[in-house]
Amino acid sequence: MSASAENSRSLCTEIIESTRSLFKSNVSHFHAISILFLLPIVLALVVYPSFHIALFHPNYNFTSFSLSNFEIIVLIVYTFSLVLFFLCAVATTTYSAVQAYHDRPINVISSIKSIRNSFFPLLYTFIILHAIFISITLVFSLIFVILVRILQYLGLIELKHDSNHLLFYVIPSLIVLIPVLIWLLVNWSLAYAIAVVESKWGYETLRRSANLVKGKRGVAFRIHLYYGLVILIIVVNGSRFLGKGNQWRSLAVILQTALSSVMGFMIMNQYLVANVVLCMYCKDFNGEKLIGDKFASEYVSLLVDDEKNHDDM
Repeated sequence: MSASAENSRSLCTEIIESTRSLFKSNVSHFHAISILFLLPIVLALVVYPSFHIALFHPNYNFTSFSLSNFEIIVLIVYTFSLVLFFLCAVATTTYSAVQAYHDRPINVISSIKSIRNSFFPLLYTFIILHAIFISITLVFSLIFVILVRILQYLGLIELKHDSNHLLFYVIPSLIVLIPVLIWLLVNWSLAYAIAVVESKWGYETLRRSANLVKGKRGVAFRIHLYYGLVILIIVVNGSRFLGKGNQWRSLAVILQTALSSVMGFMIMNQYLVANVVLCMYCKDFNGEKLIGDKFASEYVSLLVDDEKNHDDM
């Protein structure tokens, strides 16, 4: 068991080092597509919550929670914008990482053009993935409420409407729910990369990811935990400087926000590249090749288009 854990740590370190090497060898390219698609995401995650509170809840009074129609519209637009930028970032970064791994020349135009072939498979996969997560959470919540009501009806528990008493029941349920969601997330961690590389859709990407990551779940978990915690720390650290009042106008807060945003999009970019590298390792482990004929022909097609556009110019 210890040998298996040691191998998992060693492989995880190897994947992270390979990711950094791949990233550094094409740093200008990855920075370019990151600025286009990832920087807006990180900046929105860091800045928007404070601006939302300042705009809709200036008195910081959350005792009566209600959302106006305009606030709901703003949240919907905000969410859809994040999803759009995220899908474009995944499409361009995955395409670029695959080509860079195979020592093929890459450029920003080709990466952006690859979005047209990957966007809808990614969108469908995104919808299916989150629909499953939300459904599991809702079903689990419903079961939890029914169970609490039954125990309350039998007189085995007394439900009080104070926060401490509610947390006493909620925390154990989260202890059960969160590991289930994490297990699914690890199994489906390669779904987006597969949607781009193999042009698969929805449930097919989830099944394919679960098959590929089998035997390497520990590695996938470590990689997601590593990058996830780093990104979370950066975003939270950047957001906490945007406090009450006009603190956000100070030069120190502006510089801290800018620094957090830059660090955030760089780490997020490395995370997307690491996911592709993990996919490569899993394919190699299963004796498969990463790029099929379809993906290779797509690469040639994009290069031909670029050459034509260059000649026209």
